[in-house]
Order: sequence, then structure tokens, then C-alpha cells
Amino acid sequence: MRRLGIYIFFLAFSFGAQAAPTADDFAYSAQWLKLLHYHGSNGSYHGLIDSAEFYVSPDGRNNPKAELQAEIKAFSTADNTQKCEFPARFEWLKKQGLISGDLKNCKEYQQFMNDVQPNGVTLLFTDAYMNNPASMFGHTLVRIDTARKGTQMLAHGSNFGVTSGADSGLAFILKGLFGGYDGKYFLNPYWTVINTYNNIENRDIWEYSLNLSKEEQLMFVNHLYEMQNKRIQYFFLTKNCSYMLLELIEAVRPELDLTSGYNVWAIPLDTIKTVKSEPNLVGNVHYRPARYTKIMAQIKNMSEPQYEAFLTAIKEHNYEMPQLTEQEQATVLETAYQYYQYIYIAKEMELKEYRKNSFAVLRKRSAMPPVAEHEIAGEDPSLAHDSAQIALSAGINRHQSYEQITIRPAYTDLMNNNFGLIKGAGVKVLESSWRYYNQRHKLVLQNFTGLNIRSLVPSNRVFTPYSYTTDMSLRREYSPQTLDEGYVANIGFGLGRTYALTDSLRLFGILQAGGQYGGFLPHNQWVGLTPEIGIFSNFERFRLFAAASYRFTPYKSADRLMYRTAIAFDLTRNLGLELSYESDFNARGRNREQFATSVRYAF
Repeated sequence: MRRLGIYIFFLAFSFGAQAAPTADDFAYSAQWLKLLHYHGSNGSYHGLIDSAEFYVSPDGRNNPKAELQAEIKAFSTADNTQKCEFPARFEWLKKQGLISGDLKNCKEYQQFMNDVQPNGVTLLFTDAYMNNPASMFGHTLVRIDTARKGTQMLAHGSNFGVTSGADSGLAFILKGLFGGYDGKYFLNPYWTVINTYNNIENRDIWEYSLNLSKEEQLMFVNHLYEMQNKRIQYFFLTKNCSYMLLELIEAVRPELDLTSGYNVWAIPLDTIKTVKSEPNLVGNVHYRPARYTKIMAQIKNMSEPQYEAFLTAIKEHNYEMPQLTEQEQATVLETAYQYYQYIYIAKEMELKEYRKNSFAVLRKRSAMPPVAEHEIAGEDPSLAHDSAQIALSAGINRHQSYEQITIRPAYTDLMNNNFGLIKGAGVKVLESSWRYYNQRHKLVLQNFTGLNIRSLVPSNRVFTPYSYTTDMSLRREYSPQTLDEGYVANIGFGLGRTYALTDSLRLFGILQAGGQYGGFLPHNQWVGLTPEIGIFSNFERFRLFAAASYRFTPYKSADRLMYRTAIAFDLTRNLGLELSYESDFNARGRNREQFATSVRYAF
């Protein structure tokens, strides 16, 4: 019996010894590596965060074990305040039994938690903003839902962004591409996020609630707290707003693998799709239309007399409309008030005038009955086509048959399925086309597009946005003077207007300025103006584009009359067919015609 007691004692002691946790057990765990944002493997690691104050150990950026040991030692010291800077790490180490204590005496952290009062995490996607090169692919950020009673306007929003200072245009793009800026996580009241994206930039917002447990919600907020204002080298294509939010989610739920597919580029809409593809990670989806979207929806629902009364109200500030019922008048007045807010924020109306007009509208509106608000049905952008595309084509160019493969890493074309995307807008980046001519048995690079943008947002009697085109490409073209083929560098920019003839048909006119450079061209180059007029028709699964343009240059041999027509039909969200026709006519009579049939697949 005594021997049995001794055996049980030693057995219990050995189990207890095995259960005692050490730093070695956790230093290379998925949770620790993702919480510190280490990248690497096989004993070679490097922290993504540049700020030295993010690490406790002097060697913490490259040594997960040394960092873990340093934090255990620091957090175990009674008078050490570093644990207040890293609440997520502190709570995780405590959960593993490596330290003890609490954060009750961390005043700044406790004040932060009192301000935020977290009760959930929501991922946000804002539509593309065509007036800013950094936002043409949309934007992602996160909302810390609040436990306060009432609206989520009292919540807080956080995004990973860059402060570019006075940089803009090409300087901003180049620095952003090559890591010339530091990125940081910023935290702001959610109402300011709404004001920036919904009201100032007029971008629709989609809210995707994340199904996180209470413990995960707290860890997310704690980790965001310790990540605030820490410097991370910003790369426009990779370590951008979208990628860094995926890193945050992985730090909370380390078994997820959200970032491994984004080594080359991270497009915001793709990252939303990645999150949604995880089983049960996304809960409710909510659409928050921009003020511009609301105004256009209200105008669309107006009768013709209402629309004329609305135009009289906003242009002549005459709010008398006896021909309308009170319900109809109320709708007109509410839309007029939204319009005044829109143009004031757009700095198209002075504050004094805004106050005067708004007060007059509200005073008139207050005597009217309430009106039912029409629900605006948006198109969930996470259901849009995938951003990369491959196209296989067969055609005839100048009486020679060819096959062609076109690869486009991003993003969308005017002729692609545009569900969930901006109608009448296309952004193509790094697209290349390789063509094989059957008669000549020759493979050539037909086209390389660095950036091509076409925006055909329609103007009307209320809003008058510009339509524009941008093209930076290398093309294979022929010289009508010598009939030689060669490569030309092409750059161009155009500005004009688009008008909606019907809900599905748009008429546009654009004046383009640009030029080409190539050694085989007469005089090696040309610069000129190209007026273009055309139509764009967009139906649910069918699109038609037709345009005619004439290029005026100082050299008659470079002048051309050009026609372009394309018809696209969607088989599925990602699969479609396209027929196209092009013709060029020049003064020398050496014209060109091209027919092509294509199968497009987005992935």
C-alpha cells in the first residue's frame, strides 16, 4: 500500500511538471507569431512593425523567443508599466499561465476602453473613388461597434493609412508603390468616417459584421490599441489598408490564413471576398448609401412634375409647388435639403447661403406630413467579378488571322460584368496581350497597358461630373507610310461629358490630348488632339460600346479616323463572351480593319 502511495505521488508530480508552461512552448506558436506580426520560418523571423517601441527586447524584431522572454520578465515586475502599452499580449500571456496580474491601474488604457465600449467588430468597404488614384480600387477599414445605447454613429472606426503631406499625383503614386511612406493605424469616431466617405467623397459603404466571440472582440480591440501610431512601411500594392486589416483579424484568430495569397498585390475588394469566404466569419451585411446615391434614388422615384418642382427649388429657391400633393411636396423638399448639404460640403455654396436656403426648406417642410423612406437596394461588391482576368481571342487584323491571350492582374474593364462596381467605369492595370499570327508564324507582344482608366459617369440637370480617360501603354502599331509594324509608347488624357439617354443607354463626348513615340513612326513621334463621341449601353448581362474619333496631328500621315465597337455578354459572374470590331482610315488610304471574338474569364 505504501508503495502504491509513493507511485501515485511521483505520477502526479510528473504530470504537474509536464503541465508547467515555459516560454519555449509558446515562442513559435501561431498566436504569438501573428500577434507580433512576425514573417518568416525555419528559425528566421522578421517583425513587420518598424517602430522600435513595439518590442520589449532589443532583439525583439527578429527573435520571437527573446521577445516573449523579455515581456514575461517585464510584465511580471510589479512597478513595470509596459504591460499597459500591450494589453493584448498581456492578456494572452496571462491566459497561458506565464504571468499574473491585471490592467486595472492602466489609466490611459482604461480611458480608451471607456471611450470605445466595444461590443463587436465590423469590416467596412467603401466604393471606388475615381477622383483619387489611391482610392480607385475602393477602401477597407474596420468599425469597433459600441455597447452604448442608440446609433453606431457613437462607435469608432479605424483604418490603416498614410499621411502623404503635400505629395499628390505622380509623386504620391511612385512613393506609395516603392515604400516611400510610413503607414499607421488611426482611430476616429465613426461619425467622422461616415462624413468623410459617405458625405464628402460620396462613396457608398458596405458593413460586414464579423462573428467574433466576446473574448476575440476584446482581443481585437486590445491589439488595435497597441498597434495605434506604430510605424509600418506602406506599399500601395501590398502592405496597404486592406492587407493590414487581414493581419489584425489573423492576430485574433490565428488558425485563419487570410494573408498568404497577397504577396504581390492586395486589392481591397479581393480581401473582402477572402474574409467572406471563411465559413461563419461574416454575419450581417448592411448597406449605407452615400448622400449622392440617396439624392439620385429620390430623383428617380419622382414624377415629372415633382422633378420640375425640385429643379425650380434648387435653382430659383422657389419652394411653392401648389400643383403637387403635400406628400409629393415633402419628398421634393427633403431632396432639396439633401442637395443643399451636398453642394455645401462640396464647397459649391457659401455657409451664409447654405444656412439661408436650408432654413427656408426646413421651415416649409415642417408643415408637411412625414413621408415613407424608400429603401435603396445596393449591389453587394463582394459578389462582383474577381479582379484578375485572362482572355483568349481569335481574330483577323489587316487580312491576317491570329490568336491572342490577354492577361490582366487588375481590375475591371468597361465591358466586364459590373455588378457591385461603378457603372460605366473601367480601370485596367498591367494588362498584356500576346498575339500569334498564323501566316507569319510570329509571336509578338501586341499591347502592354500600365494604366488605362475610362469613367463615363453621366451628367444631368442636377449634377455635372466630368467623364475622363487616361492611358499609359506600349502598343504594337503599323505605319501607314511604310506599312511597317513597331512599338510605340502612348500617353493620353481626355475630358468630357456623358449623358444618360435612358437608364441603360449613355451618350458621351470626350476630347483627348496625347501623343506617341516610336522609332518607326514618321518624325519618330506625334502629339495631337482626338475628339471622340460614342454610346455605352449597359444591361444586366449585356453591354454595347460604340465610338468614333478623329486624331488631329501636325503630320498628315498620323491623322486617323477611328471606329471602335464591342459587344459583351455575361455567361456567369466571371465568364463572358465579347465581339469587337476596329477600323482606322488615314490619308494615304492604307487602312486597317480588325475583327475579334474573345472568351473572358475572371479569377
